[in-house]
Amino acid sequence: MLKLRFTVAAAALTVLTGLPVATAQQGANDNLILNGQLPTSQDQTDSGRYEARRTSTDSRQQQPTVTQAIVQKLQKANENEIELAKMAMQKTDHSELKQLTQTIVRDHEALNQKLQQFSNQNQANSQGQRVPTQLCQIADQACDNAMKMTKDMLTKYEGQDFQMAFLGQQCVAHTMMLAELKAIESTGPQELQPIAQEAISKVEKHLEKAKQLAKELEDDEKQRS
Repeated sequence: MLKLRFTVAAAALTVLTGLPVATAQQGANDNLILNGQLPTSQDQTDSGRYEARRTSTDSRQQQPTVTQAIVQKLQKANENEIELAKMAMQKTDHSELKQLTQTIVRDHEALNQKLQQFSNQNQANSQGQRVPTQLCQIADQACDNAMKMTKDMLTKYEGQDFQMAFLGQQCVAHTMMLAELKAIESTGPQELQPIAQEAISKVEKHLEKAKQLAKELEDDEKQRS
């Protein structure tokens, strides 16, 4: 809801900031008519060119920069990790796994705070290449779809089956996040690289612990059978 309100507010702001100039252009034409002059074809052509430029500028301003799109994607991934870890925290009584979920929540919340601080500090800097809005919407929807399917899958398991399913999912999720963070560190926007470097060490620890616990549970299952 907050994002929706922000989007609506941003759209409204874009419209409002365009009104004074557009109104001034219309006012100039109205003044010509009041003075007994009709707008010439040149006046109308200039007005049309101005509107086209303004529409193009407004559309570009609504598109995130590459840096903004990366930050939004990382924030979304962190939110999903936090939600799944909290879900596992409630469903498991395995002490080490519960401790891992607490660590995941703490570290990913801290990373999101750093990303939000970065976003706030760089909000005024909107220079750089833009990412098409539709592409961002597709990526965002795909992330939501994956999250729903993951939760639907995990809710079907209980006990050790749940623990193994959750750890398997965490190994995949943290491998993907680690790969993305390393790509940002090496080839991403320079201003994001320090955040990526700090996050890499945390994500690596989560991944190694998830692998370790998964192996321990697997070995325990083999011994029982």
